[in-house]
Amino acid sequence: MAMQLNDVKIVGNLVKEAEVRYTPQGTPVANVSLGVNESYTVEDQRRTTTTFCDVQLWGAAAENFSKLVQKGQQVFVEGALRQEVWQDKGTKENRSRLFVKANSWQFVQYKAAEAARQAAQGMEVTR
Repeated sequence: MAMQLNDVKIVGNLVKEAEVRYTPQGTPVANVSLGVNESYTVEDQRRTTTTFCDVQLWGAAAENFSKLVQKGQQVFVEGALRQEVWQDKGTKENRSRLFVKANSWQFVQYKAAEAARQAAQGMEVTR
């Protein structure tokens, strides 16, 4: 049997504020987008390409993420690739999207991590 591995690790900036919705059973879920920058040089010119990655968080991770992470903040996300497939109601065409189902996340920037720690302790946040 061939080895299979589905492990994704990305560091990116939150593109817009996270919004949490709830399943009919009351489970929190947040769909967010991270912009992941890649810098490279072409003919002595520095260039940057941004890849936008959809990320899905569930449960307490979704609620905590939406409360603590603000647009533009850099986070590390670890999870697995998932594919969602559906039929477009209007055109009846099959659609799909690839996203990262997050298992965990954490702040990358020190100030963001310190602000979250202070907020969790009920302290005033200083910047």
